[in-house]
Amino acid sequence: MRRPGQWPLAVQLALAFALVTVLALGGSGALLLYQTTARLLEEREASVMAWGQAAAGLAAEYWADPQEGLTLAFYRFHQQSGMRPVAVDGQGVVVADITSETELLGQRLTHPEVRDALAGRATAGTRRLPGGEWVMYAGVPVVVGGSRVGAVLVAADITSVRDVQGDLLRQLAWVTGAMALLAVGAGVMLARYLTRPLVRLREAVSCLARGRLETRVVPGGSSELLDLGRGFNRMAEELGRLDQQRRAFVADASHELRTPIAAIRALAEPLLSDRPVDPAIYKEHLQDIVHECDRAGRLVNALLELARLDMRAGARRAAGDPAEPVELRRLVAEVVHALEPLAAERGVRLELQPGLPVTAPADPQLLEAVVGNLVENGIKYTPRGGSVQVAVGIGPAEPAPGPGGSEPDSGGWHGTVSGGDAGEATRGGAQPGQVAWVTVADSGIGIPPEHLPHIFDRFYRVDKARSRATGGAGLGLAIAAEAAARLGGRIHVASKVGEGSRFTLTLPV
Repeated sequence: MRRPGQWPLAVQLALAFALVTVLALGGSGALLLYQTTARLLEEREASVMAWGQAAAGLAAEYWADPQEGLTLAFYRFHQQSGMRPVAVDGQGVVVADITSETELLGQRLTHPEVRDALAGRATAGTRRLPGGEWVMYAGVPVVVGGSRVGAVLVAADITSVRDVQGDLLRQLAWVTGAMALLAVGAGVMLARYLTRPLVRLREAVSCLARGRLETRVVPGGSSELLDLGRGFNRMAEELGRLDQQRRAFVADASHELRTPIAAIRALAEPLLSDRPVDPAIYKEHLQDIVHECDRAGRLVNALLELARLDMRAGARRAAGDPAEPVELRRLVAEVVHALEPLAAERGVRLELQPGLPVTAPADPQLLEAVVGNLVENGIKYTPRGGSVQVAVGIGPAEPAPGPGGSEPDSGGWHGTVSGGDAGEATRGGAQPGQVAWVTVADSGIGIPPEHLPHIFDRFYRVDKARSRATGGAGLGLAIAAEAAARLGGRIHVASKVGEGSRFTLTLPV
């Protein structure tokens, strides 16, 4: 059996709507019924007390002859008012009624109203008789010559008032029940209308959980449901995009790893044959195998670097850790120093241009990943005798000038942008609208314009033969773009075939 919390939302809304209706209607009706009955009883009590005062006046007038004169006066009082008066002496014993043959004569009454009247207080009270009738009693003291000599008890039938109260209560119950049924029906229809977008969203979530990433919903309903539907569509689009990236990444990684593995197998099989192998060829094959192993190792390391970037960024977002200020020039100098042996090996001059210290909030490891990949990329694609120049500074939120002071997209230079939006906060003396920038400019082969929009894609290589020769897997710039996006920065690229390329990382300061 389902608990109430497990019932469909439409049922819960309908029951809640009916409950609110019943409570509102029943509560207001009960309050109105109570106030109406109380008002009727107050009016009846005032009338009975007035007639009781009149009966006490008659008793005082005929107190000297209660058996004859007072009995006749009480009889006429009963005929006129419809109420039955009874006179008692100071001990509460009945001395007069509406007839001289009543069985109450000589009996002592113990009604609370009688005791109060004998004590000098006129009171009234309501009680139900054993036969089911409702009676209101009023006790009024009788004063003769300034002294209390007895009291008068007047009894009035108020069964009609109670009958009216009962009729109103039954009518209220019927009306409340009918309204509850109507409320349930209206609540069901209203709940179905309100929960229709949620039902569609639930079905879409179920489809999405089964792997149908193309599932979308038509947003509808209230503003909150509209936002929920749009958020679901954005989530589904992002999941679809990530799934496509994952599939492409797995396919590209498999393709890239297949080449060195196939080469290693092709090089190793002749060495395992029974035919004699020239030691020079044997050594050459082993060197080639080591080279292919190095290529595969570099590819695996690059893939691990991408995974580490994603994990580090996710952990920082989960922990809510703010980025600490970093002295960019000192960090870039360390990266340049670490890559100087690679530049010397390839015959490329690597220089860090002088300048003032620059401070910006950034993750040091992410920043090293960006700058290291950009500098290493410049070294790899610069011919022997060329140069790679690195500069750090603060300036407007635009790319820094290229080699020789060229502006982007001018003089045959072509540019593109990658990474997240640069921030506009100021720190360390920067002016509003300025950013910190790190520029890596080389005098290498350059990048054709048609390849610029794709150079940050994973496993993309402008010249596959040259890239394989230099050991590239098409992941260096992808890693730099990922790290730049995590830093909230941008990478601007300007390049001209045969003259070189300029990569500029801009960071919020």
